[in-house]
Amino acid sequence: MKQLRVRILGFLTIILIIFSILFIYMASSIIERQAVTQQGNDLSVQLRTLESQLNTDDFTQETVEQISTQLEATADVVEERITLMDSDGEVLYDTHAPLDTIENHFDRPEIQQVNEGEAIGRFSRTSESTGDTLYYVATSIVNDDETLIGYLRLSKNIEDMSGMTDQLIQALLIFIVVAITVALVFTQYWTNKLTTPLNNIKTIADVLSYQDYNVRYYASSYKEVDDLGQSINNLAINLNNQMNEIKENELKLKELINHLVIGVLVVENDKSITMINPAMKNVLGAELYSKVGKAFYEGLHSSELIALIEKAMKTQTIQNKEIQLVYPTEKIVDVNVVPIISESLETINYIVLIYDITEIRRLEKVRSDFVANVSHELRTPITAVKGFSETLLDGALKDEEVLVEFLEIIYKESSRLDAMVNDILHLSKLEQRQVSDVREKVRVKEVAKEVIQILHQKIEAKHISVHLEDTDHAELYIDPGHLKQIFINLLANAVSYTPQDGEVSLSIERLENDVRITIEDTGIGIPQDQLNRIFERFYRVDRARSRNMGGTGLGLSIVKWIVENNNGRIEVESVENKGSIFRVILPISN
Repeated sequence: MKQLRVRILGFLTIILIIFSILFIYMASSIIERQAVTQQGNDLSVQLRTLESQLNTDDFTQETVEQISTQLEATADVVEERITLMDSDGEVLYDTHAPLDTIENHFDRPEIQQVNEGEAIGRFSRTSESTGDTLYYVATSIVNDDETLIGYLRLSKNIEDMSGMTDQLIQALLIFIVVAITVALVFTQYWTNKLTTPLNNIKTIADVLSYQDYNVRYYASSYKEVDDLGQSINNLAINLNNQMNEIKENELKLKELINHLVIGVLVVENDKSITMINPAMKNVLGAELYSKVGKAFYEGLHSSELIALIEKAMKTQTIQNKEIQLVYPTEKIVDVNVVPIISESLETINYIVLIYDITEIRRLEKVRSDFVANVSHELRTPITAVKGFSETLLDGALKDEEVLVEFLEIIYKESSRLDAMVNDILHLSKLEQRQVSDVREKVRVKEVAKEVIQILHQKIEAKHISVHLEDTDHAELYIDPGHLKQIFINLLANAVSYTPQDGEVSLSIERLENDVRITIEDTGIGIPQDQLNRIFERFYRVDRARSRNMGGTGLGLSIVKWIVENNNGRIEVESVENKGSIFRVILPISN
């Protein structure tokens, strides 16, 4: 803006100087011309007056001397040069030059003008006799008979005539210089008032280009400039709002992507990785973060996955495939590679979506195994009931001892079948949340006593000692039915797998925010290599013995489901032929 101010001032100065020079030149010419014309007229009047005083019929020596004396008297009063000539142009008298130095003046322009009929001849030129630039006026002298007898001429120095003009020009020049100075001062003020705000606006625009939208213009100039500054302020406000909205949307998008359970990886056209979300890191390994900005094949350890991405890049089509990963852990993932195409039909980048379906496939296998196990478990009692029923129908009804034995077996197997079906239905209802889940304050010890009472016949039959300890009087906010199911299954197992005259201990402890229920027995125990499978449906350590003891193989699965869905956990320790310890830890309040 400083250069603009200098240019404006320089341009204005040049314009003022040029116009001042032109004005002075034109004014001086006009004034000088007017002054010469005016003084020429005055000189003509003087010439007429002087000519009227010359009364003579002819220029004789006597009359010439007389006229010369008269002209000398007049010359003492006026400053003009007076020249008297005869009709041939010979100078008879001159106030400023000796006669012997003066040539014939008949060819002088002013004399010729008179001869051509002009009353007064006028001309300006440099005098050959004096060397001065003079303005001449001449007229004819005639006698009473109107006969030309000579010429009278007055002349005056042009410099004397324009002397007043020079003074006027000087005054005008001083006025113009002062006017130019004042104009430049005011122009400097106005340009400062104009360029300083414009410079501020430029600075604000530069700051806005660096995405700093907090700068503002404050009114300090003319309305038009201030309006421009206000427009810049409105632009800054709008840009700030838009940037905040963009940042908010980016944050929402980032948070959305970061919280997706699907792994997201963005690959650019140059094959470099530009974004990875946490779910992708969990699937492909934490070191994948260090590969951002590098080629995707440097960070991926699956040749199938790399080939799928390259195929999508080559064909520009969506690719989908189920891939088994072995690093960092074994997983089964569903992979989609989606090319992102712009409006100009150019591919911008590729989004790799990976969904971990390992658990889904595991559950599918569990479901398949469950169906197979249910079929197998149901086949045994059904086969037994069917076989013994057919035997009875074939004639065994007549043997009373065989009849009673077979009916007892049929009753036992049907009871086990009924218990199994009930457990399956109960587990199904739990998983589908079709049972009531009304939580209330429950005394854990009271529920334990109720379950012990339910199992007392079985306990007394095997002479098992059951010890219940609850020094903290622990309470839980839980569905009483859920807590009862936990005790029934764990205590029933403990009693079933503890030999005659064994012991079962049940202790209830209150921790800081949890209640720990410990059930310990002196039973047959569980092999260490099978501890991680005992919570699977229909899994039995010893199938034959489990069936003989009336187990359905679903009890521990029900317990685990209830505990985990009450935000708790279950732990087990066991030594074969020495006993097992089950610990259930439940939060006091869910």
